[in-house]
Amino acid sequence: MKRLIAAAALVLAGCATTADRAAEVAALSTAGVASAAEAAVHPAVTAAQAASDRAAAREAAGPARWQAAIGDPRRPEGEVARDPLRHPFEMLEFIELRPGQRIADIRPEEGYFTRLFAPVVGETGQVYAFVPTLTAGREQAFAEGLQAEYGNVTPVIGLLDEMRFDAPLDVVFMGQEYHDFHIERFDVDVAEMNRRVFAALRPGGIYVILDHSGRTGTGNTEVQTLHRIEGAFLRREVEAAGFIYEGQTRVVANPDDPMDISVFDESIRGRSDQFVYRFRRPETAIDLALTDDRRPDADRERDWRRRSVDLLTLAQVESGDRVADLIIGGGYFTRIFAALVGSEGHVTAWQPAEFIGFNAEYGQNLTTLDEAYDNVSGVNAAFADLAFAPNSLDVAFTAQNYHDFHLEPFPEDTAAGVNAAVFAGLRPCGRYVVIDHDAAADTGFSAAHTLHRIDRAAAQAEIEQAGFRLIGSSNVLANPDDPLTADVFDASIRGRTSQFALVFQKPGDACPAG
Repeated sequence: MKRLIAAAALVLAGCATTADRAAEVAALSTAGVASAAEAAVHPAVTAAQAASDRAAAREAAGPARWQAAIGDPRRPEGEVARDPLRHPFEMLEFIELRPGQRIADIRPEEGYFTRLFAPVVGETGQVYAFVPTLTAGREQAFAEGLQAEYGNVTPVIGLLDEMRFDAPLDVVFMGQEYHDFHIERFDVDVAEMNRRVFAALRPGGIYVILDHSGRTGTGNTEVQTLHRIEGAFLRREVEAAGFIYEGQTRVVANPDDPMDISVFDESIRGRSDQFVYRFRRPETAIDLALTDDRRPDADRERDWRRRSVDLLTLAQVESGDRVADLIIGGGYFTRIFAALVGSEGHVTAWQPAEFIGFNAEYGQNLTTLDEAYDNVSGVNAAFADLAFAPNSLDVAFTAQNYHDFHLEPFPEDTAAGVNAAVFAGLRPCGRYVVIDHDAAADTGFSAAHTLHRIDRAAAQAEIEQAGFRLIGSSNVLANPDDPLTADVFDASIRGRTSQFALVFQKPGDACPAG
């Protein structure tokens, strides 16, 4: 909006052969495989009740439930011996599997993961052991054996690109098999397979893929020779089917894997570098906004770490709303808001003139957004000149920038002036959402310039002095491992700072509680 203001046998047996099981066990005595290389971080599965849903999931299928499945006496000794390399607890935690759910284990072979899933979902849940027609001659017996041993396992035999189930699924899991389905002899239309998974899942359902890592730029060219697939290539394929990428865990990563040899090579067998990606079928307006084609890939990469679903749920931006995005940076949230409010809504994107003065890129970002979206107006007013039409906004939002109002070059009353402008611009009952980096308690605004942090209590008190009342908060970005003493740009903590999220409301008649 231009309104800028101022091998054959191996192929059929797959990559989780019996010999490979033995190799994994043997590797335990010689390889020091780290446990979790990186914690799994991903946003909530639903939007409207994100926090309560996650709490219920943790209560219903928390550590005790997962640990009980791992310790189930029905598990063969050979599978238990592989646990240190496969990290089943962390995998179940990443999937967030819980009782009563329906999960499809795609090509489970002997059933390492099926045996873990069945006790977790319990009598009220269901595990579908999906065996591809091509490998059913060898693997159908495995699935039927699992059915006999676990009353909640159902074998399903069929074509991967025609798969269907008798009820909507909560989770689809694919372990070390996705790359195989790119091998010519499997004769699978992988794009259609992903669309079938999408159709099989309920809205909000989860698609988890574990596979052997391929080198950057190799795509699917080494699926038959090395039995590897490039993670970024796989992700693009799955997203093309309509899925939202939620994040990954590196719990089965191995940085010592050169990734240029077959996963069956004795030097790496059982210890290959592997990625685990988690995708979600869109469910809400927020989901659809996150999948908007206009969003850059770099923005999408950040969604899972920024806990965007949780924060957008907190902000409650809806279709038709008028939103002010304060200090937009690169426009990460501006783009999402533009998709959320739609053609009937509007986003005012503010980049202070002072910021543009010391970094011209800020000005270019503002111009780019203004020109790319019909419902976005860029504003480059100075702090002292910021103003909105009275009672014209439904939501004002600022992320990781409130502390900037207290930078030393700016007058002491800068924050008060911005808060007053926001208060005047919001309609009665309008919301003011503030997200920022935590500073140590009782430090006030002293760390704003030096560490780019702010004391939550000080920020809250200052905003309340402008006439707002606090109606909500979230600790979804809290990080207890952040010492709160390092600059947020310090490599030791960058991207992992502890942050608070506060929601304030302009008083009005009969305002909703939150």
